[in-house]
Amino acid sequence: MQFEPTHTFRHPNAVYDASFSPDGKLLASASLDNTAKIWDLESGAERFTLRGHGDGVCTVEFLPEGKKLVTASLDKSLRVWDVATGTALATLSGHQQYIECMATSPDGTLLASGGYDNVVRVWDAAAGAQKFVLAGHSDAIYCVAFSADSKLLASGSYDQSLLLWDAASGEQLGPLTGHNGSVEGIAFAPAGDRFATASGDGQIRICTSSSRVVIAELAGHPNFAKCVAYSPDGKLLASGGRDGEVLLWATETNTQLKKIESHENSVYSVDFSPDGKRLASASFDRTIKVWDLDAILE
Repeated sequence: MQFEPTHTFRHPNAVYDASFSPDGKLLASASLDNTAKIWDLESGAERFTLRGHGDGVCTVEFLPEGKKLVTASLDKSLRVWDVATGTALATLSGHQQYIECMATSPDGTLLASGGYDNVVRVWDAAAGAQKFVLAGHSDAIYCVAFSADSKLLASGSYDQSLLLWDAASGEQLGPLTGHNGSVEGIAFAPAGDRFATASGDGQIRICTSSSRVVIAELAGHPNFAKCVAYSPDGKLLASGGRDGEVLLWATETNTQLKKIESHENSVYSVDFSPDGKRLASASFDRTIKVWDLDAILE
């Protein structure tokens, strides 16, 4: 269905990620134009363009305190930025190939990154030092995510595997089976042991971390599902796909609520605002769009 976004932001190249700040006043975006941008959601103005990466920026996330922003790039590095000034504070190096994904732990202590060197690297967020190198996948890692309590880390790969790790020790807790395509996106629910995955076979899967099994499969994207996100209250799940659409699901019933014909190309990222009233989607069509969920769900 056609809905009108409240904001449309643009990069000169494909946008891989968009993330709300913890206070919901800012939105950050990551693009193949080698930059990240910070947007002011009240005025709709661009606040900063963050330059310094030597290749496309694939992921951007605010640290929970809201004062720092982390970017990950195809140039094999992560960078930490000061949100107030837009200046680079640190560069984290260690990956041997393109980085494809990055996540910050909800408690703000850890970063995790993965890519085409087939390993997950876990970093101390405060010190900027590498803590663990987690090996277990046989191909490129497309997504990483921490559980809401920061105790678990999940990683998904082109090899169709999903692995769970103890975030404190780096111990592998075991695989989760049931995917028939590359694991493109992971999101943990804000409470409980459920998490959702987006897969190259078009399915959204609901899984449990305790039993490491798939408990539901949601069909809605005709081919590649690229990303998933839970609302802050856990009642909604958003997914984006190669079809250029964003789907909203009711988590209690695992039923599709709305289809947003949002973009002209693949949707690589979806993110709910901290108050749960807005949704951002980022696309290969070079745009980031912000949606009013009250208007869409009425």
